[in-house]
Amino acid sequence: MFKIYNKQALTRQQRFSNACVVGVGASILCVVLFMALLLFLKIYSPLLFLPMGFLIGYVIQRFGKGVQIQFSLLALGLTLAVIFACDMLAYGSVQLLLSDLLEFGQYSILQLIYRAGACYLAYSNARLV
Repeated sequence: MFKIYNKQALTRQQRFSNACVVGVGASILCVVLFMALLLFLKIYSPLLFLPMGFLIGYVIQRFGKGVQIQFSLLALGLTLAVIFACDMLAYGSVQLLLSDLLEFGQYSILQLIYRAGACYLAYSNARLV
């Protein structure tokens, strides 16, 4: 019997699965490295989110090799999860995080810009375009 299947769809699905697995691994690595910097060196800087976003996007691009928007959305979602996890490690509660971010000052605006930049880097570097 002949089996009817779409070979391109299967390989696209396999590449997206690879991108998911490797992207989650890169996200966990980013959180562990951030936790090590926070605990051992007492360093907390939202500037560290920029290389994290770039790394997640690059890894998804390298191993996913996709051109669809789903790869960019995966990188964006994983970067947001990493940022949230790192902030929870640093602040300890959502209330302290929101009070720090919503305080209108130059540093809170810079923190938001660094987070948005990390999301942009992950989104723009995740697919082959």
